[in-house]
Amino acid sequence: MTLGFLVLRKSFLKVMGALIQAALDRNHDVVLVWDHREAKPGEEVARTDLAPWPAARVVPWSRGTPLAPVLRAAGVHALVGPSLYSVIHAFRLDAEVEAIRAGGVRLYSVDYGLDTITSDPAGYRVVDVTFYTSEWQRQLHWRVKAEGFARIGDERALTARSAVVGSTMLDQLATVDRAAVRKRYGLDDRPVVLFMTLKMQVPDPWRRLVWGDSPRVWRAAWALATRHAGLVPEILRARGYRDLVEAVRRMCARSGAALVVKSRRKNGDPAFLARVADAFLFDEETYPYTSMGLMAVADLCVHFQSAGVLEAAFAGVPSLSVRVPQEHLRSYPTYAEFYSARPESLQNFPGVVWSMTPPEAIARLDGAALADFAVDGERRRAYVAQFVGFDDTRSSARALDVIEHGSDIGHGGPDMAPKPPDARRAPA
Repeated sequence: MTLGFLVLRKSFLKVMGALIQAALDRNHDVVLVWDHREAKPGEEVARTDLAPWPAARVVPWSRGTPLAPVLRAAGVHALVGPSLYSVIHAFRLDAEVEAIRAGGVRLYSVDYGLDTITSDPAGYRVVDVTFYTSEWQRQLHWRVKAEGFARIGDERALTARSAVVGSTMLDQLATVDRAAVRKRYGLDDRPVVLFMTLKMQVPDPWRRLVWGDSPRVWRAAWALATRHAGLVPEILRARGYRDLVEAVRRMCARSGAALVVKSRRKNGDPAFLARVADAFLFDEETYPYTSMGLMAVADLCVHFQSAGVLEAAFAGVPSLSVRVPQEHLRSYPTYAEFYSARPESLQNFPGVVWSMTPPEAIARLDGAALADFAVDGERRRAYVAQFVGFDDTRSSARALDVIEHGSDIGHGGPDMAPKPPDARRAPA
């Protein structure tokens, strides 16, 4: 079987890298449909990024040009991509879907950090199977987009066009060479605190005014000039980004731990972050991808309500989820599920992830040693079962089972019901 994988951004390789390898391991003919042009900083895919899969055929394609002839010439039977319907729509390929199907190509959409929840239900009419990480995610998608899904069919029809397989992205934990990661970043045998930086380049005045890197007086004056006077008291009195990072640094010093700061080029980080870190890095690797390599050696992860919480839980790493304003996301239909601090939610599940305001996090870090943070095995099992689905690093194999049995789609397909997750860390 010839399987095509749409490779438009580095993040696509994070999602599909393990699935690409699983397809090669089963002796499928693998085609990487590659467009190197990408405007997002740090997301352009160079040919060297495709090197981990030397047995795959690389077929260049330029977005904005017809895709169907490229797939036909490569003999592709199935095309796989993250949030595939959204990609088809974004790159104006809707008119080509009929031609793609006429060429005998089936379409499969894999999930990236629970992004599928935001996808248009109309995608079920275009994509043969939409993959979900967990049953919770699938049911949430059906609920928040209920009106659109009602036009597709009943639950039986929706089930036939979807499958719960786990996260193909998180499968990459099994490929990490922990000793090599430590050597690469000069971490020797110290414990590791992984700090995932806050995205500053978002349309939220709080971040640049309250947590900006310039002097407080200047930020207060700018707040007044831009009609954000309500933020002035917080700008002048609140403990900021630097205070939080310094609290993390102090805890690392007390615990003999290395502070590793992981960012993305688009985050717009303040300069002090690089100065306090033992290692400061951007997304550098794709297979295994950088943050998963770091999570494999981490003892604690500090993040800002990030999807990295899933990586941490999967790897058995405790995490602190620091709550900051997310006003630019408040219109999302799943805002409460993703960003609230309500108990037993994605970002607040004590024993796995603890949700704290910045002052609470600073106080907690200043009063604790690294050894005070630990994952509770029973709690992790419950978290994984709800939000991650599986922790056996075999999600790519399950997705591939569905793709290989494409003829079963429409009749329920193979049984992908989640099995109870293993409480142990996934194997290295």
